[in-house]
Amino acid sequence: MKILTHLWQHHKAVIKCPENEADLREFGQWILKHRTEWIACDTETTGLDIFSADYKCRKVQFGVGLEAWVIDTDLYNDFSFINKFELKLIFHNASFDWSVLRRCFGVHIPFDRIRDTKILAHLVDPRQPSEGGPGLSLEDLTRFYIDQGVADQVKASMGKIAREAGLTKADVFKLIDRWDEQYLLYAGLDVVLTWGLYQILLPKVPTQSQKLIPFEHRVAEICSEIAYKGFKVDEEYLEGLVARLEGEETFWEAYAYERWGLESVNSNREVSSILIEDGYTFTEKTPSGQYKVDQRTLEKVSDQGSEMAAVVLEARGIRKKRNTWLKAFQENTDPDGRVHPFIHSLQARTGRMSVSGIPIQQLPSDDSIIRRVLIADEGESIISCDYKTQELRVLAALSGDENMINAFKHEEDLHQKTADASGVDRSVGKMVNFAYVYGSGPRNIAANAKITVEKAREVIEGFERSYPKVKRLNQQLQGQAKKTGAVITPTGRVLPVDKDRPYSALNYMIQSTSRDVTASALVRLADAGYLPYLRVPVHDEVISSVPSEEAQEYANQISATMAQTFQGLLIDTDAAVYGPSWGHGYMTEEDDPDEPAGSIKEELDDSLS
Repeated sequence: MKILTHLWQHHKAVIKCPENEADLREFGQWILKHRTEWIACDTETTGLDIFSADYKCRKVQFGVGLEAWVIDTDLYNDFSFINKFELKLIFHNASFDWSVLRRCFGVHIPFDRIRDTKILAHLVDPRQPSEGGPGLSLEDLTRFYIDQGVADQVKASMGKIAREAGLTKADVFKLIDRWDEQYLLYAGLDVVLTWGLYQILLPKVPTQSQKLIPFEHRVAEICSEIAYKGFKVDEEYLEGLVARLEGEETFWEAYAYERWGLESVNSNREVSSILIEDGYTFTEKTPSGQYKVDQRTLEKVSDQGSEMAAVVLEARGIRKKRNTWLKAFQENTDPDGRVHPFIHSLQARTGRMSVSGIPIQQLPSDDSIIRRVLIADEGESIISCDYKTQELRVLAALSGDENMINAFKHEEDLHQKTADASGVDRSVGKMVNFAYVYGSGPRNIAANAKITVEKAREVIEGFERSYPKVKRLNQQLQGQAKKTGAVITPTGRVLPVDKDRPYSALNYMIQSTSRDVTASALVRLADAGYLPYLRVPVHDEVISSVPSEEAQEYANQISATMAQTFQGLLIDTDAAVYGPSWGHGYMTEEDDPDEPAGSIKEELDDSLS
């Protein structure tokens, strides 16, 4: 038995690493002794790409108090005892380790026997260290609640080892010797610290938030199941799309070089220099002193008649599609032709969900080309169910404003009503409606709507006259934030508000409440038996793959299940059958569903013919 120890303050952690059958029998006795307690658990793996062909779990750790056991999976890999003994396990970021244990060892653990210290930490204080909070990572929480030295010396040690070896942090977990003592210490202390954090965090969860503990674990389980199932990829289309875009990018780069001598469309210095020579002016600079040549600047110059700016925009846009989205699809498609977007069910200060691995939340709202990569399973069709103006309906319900509530009940155009109140275009009214939700001020509205700041203030005042209880709610929440440093949502979630930014209170309240509307819908869908069909939640939309012959019926049923009445107002949904792919729901009449990259520039066709 390899035994390691680590001292901090008056604590002594003991890390036991079985090396033979006799050691494993001792571990078995330890499990039997603690089987009725909450046991901390963690895994050490070869990386984050759980569904890749060569993925492996190298260690599985268990711990209670200051004692940890690090089990090498080459020595022992039958973890079925977790379910046989119905062990209750504490994880940090449970969705990840839950997926690892299921993928590598076939152990599928119900979340009602799981406690996630990341969830508890979020309910206690969701702020990152940069925001004045403790953070949500195990390292940050250890530094804040347990001991800074442990966080610096042990939790950060793998990064140090990687740097010294000239490896990335991801590679060091693949390549480090399985019996390296620093590695074993790191692994063992993970469960010691997780167990300790559980004892610290559980009593700190505010009384009004206690009911969210089982709810958030249920939501995490549902999101984990969705991610584990994955979304089917049209690999042939993906390959063709990548090749087509590479051809487009090559064409535009060659065109820019031949036309203006531009050696790199991605060199801001070179692009700005040539444009200045052509008579265009730049007013903003980066912190390094270079002229700012971002998308917005190039669009402005292009609108002034610069062909080169338009070409640079085109080339950069193509590269972004390839590097930001398509590369992620290529790298994350598993051997079965599926991608598994990791759904962070409780993220940001407000709890709003996010998706990593495949950056589908950042896709342009009108994109069909990239979305076309994700397709329905055999014999199925993609459907979409999303909430109608969810955040504005939540605002109406929270405020109790009769004018806004009646506008929704009678299906009036809320954006037009706001516009009419101040004599502006509907687009400006729409912008102000959402700007009010997001806490955006008149200067931002003026810049985006291309109106004066004075006019923007006038439109905001018109909004507040039209919906007086919304203004009252805003004032009440700001007052509460100034007094207590937080606001409390209807579900009991405590949201810290920076005292120098009390205007954020309304936005936090709406965003968090809207998130809980969506999260509760996922629970209802799972309870109703629709979980196997769900593919990914994106903001206030849920994408599913359902039997084609009954696609419309499924869409109607899922949409009806998602809809809910909140404080007297229906938060309604729309349902749509998209067809063979997610992208088919975004195609226009001009789009050819068989073309991998949609429309291709005539110049490129000529150059390749």
